[in-house]
Amino acid sequence: MLDLDVIVSAVASAKKYRTICEDTIRRIATHELAATPHGNLKAAIKATKRQLHQIYGAFEQGFNYEAAYRLLEAAYEAGADAEIKAACRHVLGQHSSTRERLPILERFYPAVFGVTGRPGSILDLGCGLNPLALPWLDLSPGIRYIALDIDAARIRFLNRYLALAGLEPLARCQDILVRPPDDPADLALLLKMSPSLERQEPGGTLRLLEGLRTRFVVVSFAVKSLGGREKGMVEHYQRRFLEMAGRQQWPVEKLVFETELAFVIRK
Repeated sequence: MLDLDVIVSAVASAKKYRTICEDTIRRIATHELAATPHGNLKAAIKATKRQLHQIYGAFEQGFNYEAAYRLLEAAYEAGADAEIKAACRHVLGQHSSTRERLPILERFYPAVFGVTGRPGSILDLGCGLNPLALPWLDLSPGIRYIALDIDAARIRFLNRYLALAGLEPLARCQDILVRPPDDPADLALLLKMSPSLERQEPGGTLRLLEGLRTRFVVVSFAVKSLGGREKGMVEHYQRRFLEMAGRQQWPVEKLVFETELAFVIRK
């Protein structure tokens, strides 16, 4: 067995990472093996797990997908909008990224659609639990919502949720740095993903955006770290993003919220 395969097998067998897309594990393991002196497999395995924690594990809260689905199922069976939103809010609050968006959820998508118009199709990149924000999008029943994430267990849960919400189950497990999506859509969402992409692959955000077959893209950034510190993040992300978009001469509109900085790109 090749050294790379040994690392991938060791990491994929760990309980914490056994549902992670193999493309992601292999991509990170390839980099860490090359960076490890003397081909030290033990060190490369440890480094690969450390990188996976930074891009994935740090946001997780020991999520119980079956319990979450039962809660959502009961709410949708009851059929009351208030109950559905309450259940979705509860589940969204169990992931750090979507939890930060809860205080602005009533305003976030109306502001985005004020720029883009109401989309008939959405491509959600590195989606996390964001598809559960559907009750706040107020879109037509036939919308195509394509959600991509690196966690196979989460994708199974999201497809069950999309079916529950009356939509086609189009979520799939995919590493967008290894296999950039080519799905045509009205709107792509890259919410708080760019810093992680850049840490893994400098320039990865721009390469991804250039290849998207969408009319609009929303790229957003957290205004505070996971620890709650601001550290000049708004100014830093705004400067870096506008420099990148300016090189492509993409029209960009900025949307500022208490917990998130968003840019709407017209491609």
